[in-house]
Amino acid sequence: MIYRHLPREIGQPLHDGVYWQSQRPLKLFVFSQLHGEVRYRPGEGVEVTGPVWFRFASPERDLALGLAAGLLRFGRIRIATLDFAVREIATLALPALEERLVVRALSPITVYRTLEIKGKRRTQYYNPLHEEFGELVVANLRRKASVLGVEGREGTVRVQALSVHPRGKRLECYKGTWIEGWVGRFLLEGPAEYLRLALEAGLGAKNSQGFGYVEEVKADADARANAREAGRR
Repeated sequence: MIYRHLPREIGQPLHDGVYWQSQRPLKLFVFSQLHGEVRYRPGEGVEVTGPVWFRFASPERDLALGLAAGLLRFGRIRIATLDFAVREIATLALPALEERLVVRALSPITVYRTLEIKGKRRTQYYNPLHEEFGELVVANLRRKASVLGVEGREGTVRVQALSVHPRGKRLECYKGTWIEGWVGRFLLEGPAEYLRLALEAGLGAKNSQGFGYVEEVKADADARANAREAGRR
């Protein structure tokens, strides 16, 4: 979906994982799930009844501008088996960042380890209650920062789940493989440069497959969410 709308000089090296120089292929962009008049039906797909939107972010300005230009030029976008007309593209300013940021996931955050058990390799996913979840999110963020030359103080980045419920678990099928991820609200603490990177490149793994897009939860929206939660108790 993303690559075909980019200029070839950007899309091809990005697809091949060589746009940024790193030991492992790295694609520093992220996009959210569809939001708006859409309903997700586990195991069945999605039902779209009206206008929908998604968000895209990257620390590379040319990449974001190239995608916007491509979408406007083509005027249509195909997502899975659905065709959409592009009606509007808008840019969002990053919030003023300090060293604490509350975010919510607009697409599931996934982290995992590949383990070998009895001679067989298996993927172990972690949920936000596991200590490894935060450790792997931070390690992934540090790797992105290293590739981009973003400097931050060692040992000062932390991820804490604030509001994650069992219903926040998501199982997404990507090219025949089921991937486990989680949505909810999280507290990020660390240098502002790292928090900016979380917003621009996503949290966790598989960002270029649509995992880990997060946005700031503003204080007034957070208060309303807490009030709704209290009212349900």
